[in-house]
Amino acid sequence: MRSSVFNQMSLFLLVSALALLFIAPAAIAQAQIVAGHPDFVISSFVCTDRDIRFSWTNNVEQRLAHVADSLHGIGQSVPDSLKFGGYRLWRGETRDTSKMILLREFTMADTVSWTFVGSTRSFSDPDSIFEIKLVKTIVGFDSAFVRLRIKVDVPGPYNGTGYFYAVTYFDSTGTQRSSKADCFTSFPAHAVADQDRGLEKVWVVPNPYHGSAPWDVSEGRRIQFVNLPDNCKVSIFTVNGDLVRVLHHPDIGGYFNYGDFGGALNWNLKNENGKDVMPGVYIFYVEAPANETYQGHFVIIR
Repeated sequence: MRSSVFNQMSLFLLVSALALLFIAPAAIAQAQIVAGHPDFVISSFVCTDRDIRFSWTNNVEQRLAHVADSLHGIGQSVPDSLKFGGYRLWRGETRDTSKMILLREFTMADTVSWTFVGSTRSFSDPDSIFEIKLVKTIVGFDSAFVRLRIKVDVPGPYNGTGYFYAVTYFDSTGTQRSSKADCFTSFPAHAVADQDRGLEKVWVVPNPYHGSAPWDVSEGRRIQFVNLPDNCKVSIFTVNGDLVRVLHHPDIGGYFNYGDFGGALNWNLKNENGKDVMPGVYIFYVEAPANETYQGHFVIIR
């Protein structure tokens, strides 16, 4: 009998300790976001034409479910702060999470647009950006409310621009329980159009470059070589024949290895010594396997 009581008390203390990890910070900080618990990470990016798709695991749902099972096992009720409510999806053009816009909110009850099945959650930007609203309609002589998908007017994602994403979760009351920094892309993702890999189709965007471009916000000043073959070297020269920079495609460790949608390569407008290049006309020379070559030019204006 004593052993049974001791086991129940031990279990209660363990569960209480787990619960305090989430309840205590909220109580002390008056329901501020509980940070420092990255239960899930964004992964499995797929970038296509004006579309970026990514996934993450349901670890936070599983953890809260285990805590709830433990509390139920000792006859305790589950506080709202430990009841999973849903996810919020965020997007920004810089690493500053405070400037991210809310793309979409998914709740456990949002069965029309979201299915909580399996261990992986996924999101498609912009295909998944819509709201579910109850719209009153007339059926015969009666009125009824139906659930309709309403498209949200959020621009992008545009090809070539780098985007950062974050996922947060909230409890059953709608209170956010994680920080955007807990589940956040530390590198930018880029939507990209399908490219023609013909060497004669290689070109530079933007051309001319006027000192800034809309996509510079996410990663700083850059131009992009597009329609590159699978493997090649890009050499950049001044009109006087001086070598400025040598680039290799694909850029191992870069952000532009898109598989079937590949063929894009960035240049940050710096020479081999890391110095900004001067305004002017530049020649680029592409060398591909089988001794294939292509030459073109672009202009930098400031």
